Amino acid sequence: MEGKKKMEMFVLATEGGCGCNASDTTGNETAEAQAMKKILNVDLLVIDLSTCKRCVPTGDQLKQAVSLLDPVAEALGIELRHHEIVVQTPQEAKEHALLSSPTIRLNGRDIDQDIRESLCESCGDLTENNTMVDCREWHYRGKVYYAAPLPLLIEAIMGAMLNIEAPVVVPEPVEELPENLQRYFDNKKLPVSCC
Repeated sequence: MEGKKKMEMFVLATEGGCGCNASDTTGNETAEAQAMKKILNVDLLVIDLSTCKRCVPTGDQLKQAVSLLDPVAEALGIELRHHEIVVQTPQEAKEHALLSSPTIRLNGRDIDQDIRESLCESCGDLTENNTMVDCREWHYRGKVYYAAPLPLLIEAIMGAMLNIEAPVVVPEPVEELPENLQRYFDNKKLPVSCC
């Protein structure tokens, strides 16, 4: 029922029937409207954004979802803040509490608590000895996807916007990485020096 009420308020706001005046006569947001704006952090955490055939398209889909939902967020008084975090070291992975790559968090909450992984050959190519590396797969409406599907992302972001009052979560750093990620970092190729 709470979600229905928020959706009705959204429809009223987008139709201009809310009775509020969040813009001045030039169409610019007033300082009061900006101060009332809520933030939704949309974070992508990955081990690679150049080679991985799961992380790269998931990142692209996430950018598209944020772009499509920006006008909706604006109408709801929400600012979408999109961040891409490429985790380079085991220590960074521990600090970010990365359990699987790619991970998408909305105000600190993983959009899919049921982490499932399968072999990702493109990430194996990033290791010294073609180490077996698993990356996240996404299960949505009875199908398995190697990149997060756009409808899943739109639904997750819309849900987070409708529950924007929920407190922001700060994931606690982890002491040990999952075996899969530790194996990846142990065997990761070092960057090639140009000189």
